[in-house]
Amino acid sequence: MILNGIFTEKECEVLTFNLNLRNLKKNIILFLKNCPDEHFPVTLKDPNGQIRILTTFKAKEKIFYSGKNFEDSSNCAIPGELTDGIWKLEITKPYMFKGMFVLEILKDVDMNKSSAFMDISRFNYENQFSKEKKWYKGELHAHTKFSDGLLELKTLPKGIEDLNLDFIFLTDHNVISTKTPLSISPIIPSTELTLMENGHFNFLGLKTLPDYPAFLKGKKVGPELLKTIFEWVKKQNALVVMNHPLNATMGVNYNIDLTSFDLIEVLNSPYNNQKTQFNIDALKAFDGLLMNGYKIFAVGGSDSHTDFVDKNSSFLGKPLNYVHMNGFTVNNLLQSLKVGKNYISTIGELNLCLHEISTQNNKKEIFFGETLNSNLIECNLSAKENITWKIIINGQIHSEIEGDKINLEINLPQNSYFRIEGYKDNSIAIITNPIFFGNIAKTNKEWLDIRK
Repeated sequence: MILNGIFTEKECEVLTFNLNLRNLKKNIILFLKNCPDEHFPVTLKDPNGQIRILTTFKAKEKIFYSGKNFEDSSNCAIPGELTDGIWKLEITKPYMFKGMFVLEILKDVDMNKSSAFMDISRFNYENQFSKEKKWYKGELHAHTKFSDGLLELKTLPKGIEDLNLDFIFLTDHNVISTKTPLSISPIIPSTELTLMENGHFNFLGLKTLPDYPAFLKGKKVGPELLKTIFEWVKKQNALVVMNHPLNATMGVNYNIDLTSFDLIEVLNSPYNNQKTQFNIDALKAFDGLLMNGYKIFAVGGSDSHTDFVDKNSSFLGKPLNYVHMNGFTVNNLLQSLKVGKNYISTIGELNLCLHEISTQNNKKEIFFGETLNSNLIECNLSAKENITWKIIINGQIHSEIEGDKINLEINLPQNSYFRIEGYKDNSIAIITNPIFFGNIAKTNKEWLDIRK
């Protein structure tokens, strides 16, 4: 069955094809036959309204199929009963584009089976990977062939092992991998909501597939719609990330409800020299958020679109996010990120020793993201190489130190914060989240005022 369609000049639209399908025995197959190279979600729903396939025109993989069982279904598909009746194929155009597309629906074709992959519907957020209280490291932003990346799922376990990653979030544009390879470390269900000039947003730790047609049909992309989508994300206890927010064409270039965000990506693909300035601008905006009372914490991501061949040729893991947990479960990971208990590094793990010093001169171990009762902090950090350390207090450089370590006491004024940046060869190498003394009152400033 060939399906032809055309998009109009409408900014946002959802096109629906009703498919009367009977006597399905093995599977239903979706073939992206001739589609524009755009981030448009394609959703196939069964007669019960359940999403069975969610892919995107931008996918380098072109064939997707859903069968009765997990092994009879492809990635980006959910298995289930092959019910007779009206199946719906919905194509969502979330931003301006005019053009044509051709899709094909097939049924009952012998497809490759796979049992070597983990079923995302059985992903266990409470599974304990380690009981150790320590810093764990991982990647928060990466793309595969199931959107516009080159990363093959079959090579991912080797990449994870060679880079010694404790976790990875796959954030393909507008889709979620439902069939991920078996790995020594969790591959966590996530996606990047991609609205081009209307913004890119990572959703970390999802449990269900987004119903884009339901969200966008008859709507215009803007703050109200995004707030609705973000609320859906939060109900799953997933995190919302403002991606590369100062990118001129793919950042957040309009006012939006800042209370919806958990995290801001302040270091995006640092291996790309063309992206240096918008990372610097993102750091300034990060301080602006903190100074205006918004506790939206910092993360980094490689935004890798390359395949993993070896750790020298792949961008995966550049930078890494180091997250402190008292025992590693994915729920603990998400909670630690949510409260800022992490730092970003391109040069490996730091040795960290941070203490709050009370008026009685007692010492208490502290972590990034915390709010303290005392204003005196003992800060001891060391890296594996010499860098330029910058101590930032309330958005201003308080001091600079050259070398491989910091050993100092920081005396914070009331209602303030400090954080640390490290530079190697004038490029950002380390970014920590803040530690607060007292509470910074939230202002009424909106994003476009803060990001200046």
